[in-house]
Amino acid sequence: MAIRSLATVAFALNLNTNVLGALLPFVRADLAADDGHVWWMVSGAPAGSALGALLVTPIAARLGRRGAMVGGMLVFLVASLLHLVPAGPTWLVAARVLSGLAVGVAYAAASALVAEIVPYARRGSAMGRFTAGMFLAVPIGMPLAVWLAREVHWSTLFAFQAVVAAAGTWWALRAVPDVRHEEPRRALLAPLGSGAVVAGLIATMLHVGSFFTTVQLATSWLDQTGRVRKEDQILLWVAFGAASVLGSSMLGRVSDAIGKRNFVLTTSALLAGCFVLMAREPGGVLLASLAGALAVIAAARTGPLQALVSGLVPPAQLSGLMGLRSCAMQVGVVAFALGARELPAELGFRGVLMLAAGCQAASYLAIRLFVREGK
Repeated sequence: MAIRSLATVAFALNLNTNVLGALLPFVRADLAADDGHVWWMVSGAPAGSALGALLVTPIAARLGRRGAMVGGMLVFLVASLLHLVPAGPTWLVAARVLSGLAVGVAYAAASALVAEIVPYARRGSAMGRFTAGMFLAVPIGMPLAVWLAREVHWSTLFAFQAVVAAAGTWWALRAVPDVRHEEPRRALLAPLGSGAVVAGLIATMLHVGSFFTTVQLATSWLDQTGRVRKEDQILLWVAFGAASVLGSSMLGRVSDAIGKRNFVLTTSALLAGCFVLMAREPGGVLLASLAGALAVIAAARTGPLQALVSGLVPPAQLSGLMGLRSCAMQVGVVAFALGARELPAELGFRGVLMLAAGCQAASYLAIRLFVREGK
């Protein structure tokens, strides 16, 4: 029940991250937002999340990990409701930054709680189910956002988000034990004293950055090449989002059976292969099959990789580790986006896919060479 409550928290937090892309056309028209405002709306939440993740350690030292998560969720609830205030684009930018800051604190604290309450031997499955809540925001959140924007108003989605956040917080208060750990001095930086932890964070940055950014860039490529028009893509993302949920929730237990390191290495190799094959731009059925396999495998890898890294530090350092991990995820997305933008124009989306394959291969090497099975 504790893991389910934390997965509900992850679902609410990731709604905030994912739905704005679907809502942007409605927001731009309603608020007459210029390109500068739109850029801040899109980047404000990730930037706030990266900063918030680094703040979780001192907050957890004072309030405990559950207290840090609840505090972050309460700020997130307020920030979600601020999206409903009809006060112009600048106000919405401020609400996006504040919500992102709260996401960073709450998600890092929730991740640390999962690692705290589940033994390492079963942590791959637990992290997989927790991460499945995050992925669930795509097949549910995106179509719901578009429907509410068309039938009611785009801001209604954030009222729904606030309700889910409140429910998840209430449930977590009832289901998650409040275990206090004495956080060491400089607890945020303490995990970086381990080379294995640094390698695990780099592997996370490469994996998350290449996968999530490639998926976002694929929307324009599919539309521009005539494969799937942007108007028809919503069902595609619902299907692939559902595949991600199944991969994360069902395959995490496999990592506990065969070893989390073995599972991460195997899925890294499979992901690199999928990206290379997709770079050859195959036809419809094969392309769809590869994309579906990519969604399942990438989602399945995320939780066990998080579990593997969590076993590299003592329990007192979990808050700092998860804060660094959450920050690394955001840095990875930004870094990959910048790298993809610098690719030669003639390489197109094929170059993006090959860059993603290279990142997955580098992630494989980081785990293979420097990370051993945790405990």
